[in-house]
Order: sequence, then C-alpha cells, then structure tokens
Amino acid sequence: MMADSPQCSPSARTPERPWKKARCATGGWSVRGTWGRSRSIPACCWSRPLATYAVRVRGEDIFVDPEPQPPAHQRAKQSSETPVFLLVGTGAAGAMAATTLRDHGFAGKIVAVDPVAAEPVDRTQLTKQALSGKTPLDKVGLGTFAAVDVQRLHAAVTEISAARSEARLSDGTTIRFDRALVATGGTPKRLQIPGSELAHTIRHPEDVVKILAVAESARQVVVIGTSFIALEAASALVQTGLPVTVVGKDNLPFAGKFGAEVSCAVQALHESKGTNFRLGVEIVAITASGVTVRQGGKQELIAADLVIEGVGVQPELGFAHDLPLAPNGGGIAADESLRALEHVWVAGDIANVNGTRIEHWRLAQQHGQIAALSMLGRDAKYDGVPFFWTFHFGKRLGYLGNANEWDEIVTEGDIRAFAFVNLYVKDAVVKAVLTCGQDSKTALLAEMMRTQPTLAHVRQALA
Repeated sequence: MMADSPQCSPSARTPERPWKKARCATGGWSVRGTWGRSRSIPACCWSRPLATYAVRVRGEDIFVDPEPQPPAHQRAKQSSETPVFLLVGTGAAGAMAATTLRDHGFAGKIVAVDPVAAEPVDRTQLTKQALSGKTPLDKVGLGTFAAVDVQRLHAAVTEISAARSEARLSDGTTIRFDRALVATGGTPKRLQIPGSELAHTIRHPEDVVKILAVAESARQVVVIGTSFIALEAASALVQTGLPVTVVGKDNLPFAGKFGAEVSCAVQALHESKGTNFRLGVEIVAITASGVTVRQGGKQELIAADLVIEGVGVQPELGFAHDLPLAPNGGGIAADESLRALEHVWVAGDIANVNGTRIEHWRLAQQHGQIAALSMLGRDAKYDGVPFFWTFHFGKRLGYLGNANEWDEIVTEGDIRAFAFVNLYVKDAVVKAVLTCGQDSKTALLAEMMRTQPTLAHVRQALA
C-alpha cells in the first residue's frame, strides 16, 4: 500500500491535517483516512465492512480504542418500518452493495438472490491461480452474507417488475421490495457450431472442478479463443504439464485492447513456456476427438480430449423484466448513479452507463458501491477508473481506463522484458494505461486517470 501524501505518517496527522487516503498499487483500491471507509474496493474484505476504531488526538499523541466499533447498521436508529432492499445476483456487485449498505447504516432487510451457492468468489482467481492448483478452490470464496446480516436465497429470478416493485423466483416465491439492485452478471458465450456443448466454459468454481477432473486423464488440451480468460486458462494448464493449443479467428491475442506489440510479447511468452497457437483460423466443429478448424479452404482436426471455450461473455438477462434495454444487446441502460428506473438499479456486466458497458470484475465492485449509496439516497455517481489485470506465467499486466481506439501508443520501458508503461492516447488525452512491473507508477496513474489527463501531464508526472 502507498500513502497518498507525506501527511499519511501518524506523527504528521493532526485534527487540522488528517491524511486523505492510502492506495494499493496492485489492487487499485484506496481508503479514506478521515472516514475509515473504502473509497474504492479492496477485494479481500468486500463481504464485510472494514473495522473502524474510535480515535482521539491530544497534541502530538493519538489514542486509538483497541475495541472495534459496532458495524454502522447496528448503531443506526431502528425504524418502525422495515424497508426491503433486494439484491439480484451475489457476485462482485451484489456482495459489495450489501457491504456498503450496512457500512453506511442501512438497518432494513436485505435479501440476496442467486442460484449459485458458491458466490461470492474472487472470480479473477479461477483462471489465474485455481486452475493451475496454486490457489485451492476453497480459498477463492470471499465470505458469507451472514457477516452483514443478509438473507440469502438460492434461487433464480424469473421476473423483475419495477412497476410492481416485486420479483418472482424460480421456487415460486414472490418478493416485494422498496429498492432493488439487479446484478446478474454475465454468461459465457458459446460458438454457434456443432458440438459447442462439449466444450467447457469458466465462470464459477464448479466449472474449474469439472475441468480439473477431466484434466487428470487428458493428453491434449485445446483452448478456443484469444480472450484474457482463454489465455489465462492456457497459462494455468501449461504449468500443470499439459500440452495446450490455443486456436482462434484473431491473428493476435487481445491486440484490440493492448496493441500489437504487447500482444506479440504475451504470445511469445506463452510459446516460450510451451503453449502452441493456431490463429487466424475458423473454428468449424467440436467432437469427442478434438476441434476442427479451417484455414484457406483446408480443414484440419486438432486432437483434444479437453476443450475450453473462452470467447467472451454476454449479459445475463434470461428473465422477464420491464427495465430499459440498451441498444445492440448492450445490457440495461442506466445513468451515472446506476439507476435504471425509479426503484431499480443495475450494476456489473449488465449495466450500460450512458452508452458504455464494461465487463470488468473490479468495475462491478465499484458499481455495487455506487448503486448502494444511490439506493440510500446519497448523491453518488460513478466517476471511477475501470481497472482489470491479467496474469500469464508470473507476469501481471494491469489496465487502467478504457480505450477502444487510439491515435498512438506511447511506451516507457521494455515491453519484451515485461517492465513498461503503455499510454493509449486519443486527441492528446491519455484514455488508458497498461503497466507491467511498475507498481508505484500504477498507483500514481490510478489517481491521475480520474481527470482524463493529457499526454504531457502524464509524462511530467512519470518523469
């Protein structure tokens, strides 16, 4: 963690000059010192509020009560009426919303609905660590809702009516709500080809369990797709000793997000560790024998007894609703407070905020925090910086911002050595940053990116 300013040292703190915040260089989160609440989200404690302690300052001395204060919702005054807040989905956004509601004193009833009992989990660990066995699956869970007094229901929502303020569940239950947050996340896409159902996808811990069970006797793995999940899965399985071939229609992995030079470096890293690539091909079919691809009019069977599809996700909207759809399959339309309709908010993969929908796990956490505050009547709007990270053979690449196109990529450092900062510039403004092996610069840029800085401004800060 890095201090925001010199005033962060305890000896420098006074009632007149409290420290502002501390930042985590690798996780991209910060904590406000004057509040004791997370400004953005540390993943490790999202399902329970940060502990707070009473502090008294006398001259140069600071006295901290050793006993933590009760959670804010337990200190709040009880009302004769008990409002019901419904959370549809218990992933990153739903779990963070529950924590935020309690952390900010909501003493009403919170009901969380999700058909997947294992949620919430640190989804980023499934392909990065759990698939390789470096992190046991029983360590990816992020606590239970019991810590923040939430009623958890294991069911799917079949209908949400904002007009009637009610939701119907797959078990026949109807829930009336005063406020609702819909955060159903995403569903892995499948190729529309024969045999696609034979391939595995990765979304929940149970998916990893199934893959590892097949991997015990597998002799050859084919990973379909050049997405982050696909390449992370390839990295993880190669490290277990399995031969892996990545096939995809693109000529480079995720070049549209990182640019060709970084993509070439990542592919070269994979190849140096044993990953095989068959790119620029059409995937024709999946059978029990492997994956059939076509290139230049010629078909070829790539043998495999374990096939994984990593071709992206789509918003999980498989329920009836009266929420406003964003155009072109872009999820549910919402404003900067994540409000979709009067009593309903959305967050995470399904949320299209002012025309932009981003599928990042940490962004879903940020959404959950903002939506919860807005549900409480606070003037909260999303102004954060999207952040995600990807992990390949020990190399961690962190991405700040969102750039779908750029005029130039300015590089500081050595991409091939995986020690660099990439600035993605459009109209002289830095729209996104990609870093590897530069934790202190990542922390600095995380704050700067909130203001859409110019290239000159960023270069000056990095000098």
